[in-house]
Amino acid sequence: MKSDRSDSMRHARVLARALVGGALLAVGVAQAGWNDYPLAVRVSNAKATPRDAKTALVSFDVNWDYSWRYEGSHDALWIFFKVRPEGSTEWQPVHLVAGKVRNPAGYGQESGTPLEFLVPDDKGGPVGMFVRRAEYGQGLACATNVMAVWDFTTNKGIEKDVKVEVQGCAVEMVYIPEGSFYLNTGGFEPFRFYQYTDGSQHTKPYRVTSEGSIPTGQQDGKLWARRGAQPEDKGEIPAAYPKGYGAFYCMKTQIKGGHYADFVKTLTAEQIAKYCASNYVTLKPGDEEMRIHASTVISWGDGIGYAAWAGLRPMSELEYVKIGRGTMEPTTETGDTLDHPSCWGVEDWTGWRTARERAVNVATTQGRNFKGTNGDGTPTVPADWPQDDAIGSGLFGGHGPVNGHPSTRTEAARVAPERVYGLAGWRGVRTAPKEAAE
Repeated sequence: MKSDRSDSMRHARVLARALVGGALLAVGVAQAGWNDYPLAVRVSNAKATPRDAKTALVSFDVNWDYSWRYEGSHDALWIFFKVRPEGSTEWQPVHLVAGKVRNPAGYGQESGTPLEFLVPDDKGGPVGMFVRRAEYGQGLACATNVMAVWDFTTNKGIEKDVKVEVQGCAVEMVYIPEGSFYLNTGGFEPFRFYQYTDGSQHTKPYRVTSEGSIPTGQQDGKLWARRGAQPEDKGEIPAAYPKGYGAFYCMKTQIKGGHYADFVKTLTAEQIAKYCASNYVTLKPGDEEMRIHASTVISWGDGIGYAAWAGLRPMSELEYVKIGRGTMEPTTETGDTLDHPSCWGVEDWTGWRTARERAVNVATTQGRNFKGTNGDGTPTVPADWPQDDAIGSGLFGGHGPVNGHPSTRTEAARVAPERVYGLAGWRGVRTAPKEAAE
């Protein structure tokens, strides 16, 4: 196996899935994976052991290819669980419990590559955790008897001695650190952002310097856009809208077959009909032989359903620019005609073989109302997100000397709710806890 940093970032592919069948007192394990690629992450030997009247320890082994951690840069696994009491057909999110965010008591491992744990301080209890290397390095990371703490009092029908089935899921994420960045290059990308002055120019780079509100309009110093997909004149991008300045984690790849298989296997028959296009294999809830092809067509509605269920959220279009441009000076651009990762190591970011990205725009009222709420572990979509009709979202990226530029906004306000092969993929993000910078 090559261990070169660029090789590990270039070849990293997504999870991993492991279907874990278990109980608080007795556990069995079954696995199924993404059928088109070797698994990048393997979670196995999962079990849940009661700790007291309210909590249980969930333990598992993990093998994770192509991981890395360097000064200021790392990837991580977003690991989360679904549970149902024995005999029930309803899957529920597992809420974790922790006394602090970074390496809380009860989280750890028996042996293997040293890992760190970041358990977000979410209202109602976190529905997942970030797991990353504890030391600098890259390549394969293996750990046995990794432990997390589950508060089972948040689940219906589950008590200390109730047998349960548990499904463990993992998504590879990339850390995008806090910092200022430019929204445009000073060039002539279509519908580009720029800093308005007196109306005599439309290329001055606009720099995002905080998560505070951004005044918009055709007034000196405000953010404006060229010709189309413009924000509100004499308005603002609210402080709650994710600006990309704050740190966040981004999915290393777009949603793939293995991710979506995890999702569908926990749905009811009615939900399967909603989230599965006609090219999916027909299945019944709990069908262990289900396979979904990696080129599965994902609509905006499919993506937000998956993200809500996974405890993630959509990215904003400003975060999209930050992922692609990083902290480069405004005269530099990354778009070209070849597939390549972003400067942070997010995979398949632009190129002729990659699907466009979907993000929440600032050109519409629905988009600007986005507050960056994370999903609650169920397919129920938060009210501040653009809904199934995709109003408030847009398409970004692609290939070539124009569309490959993160500053290009030709389709920033395009409403595209449909499933169309090759139209766009879907990639979720999650606001990073401040401890992720440590």
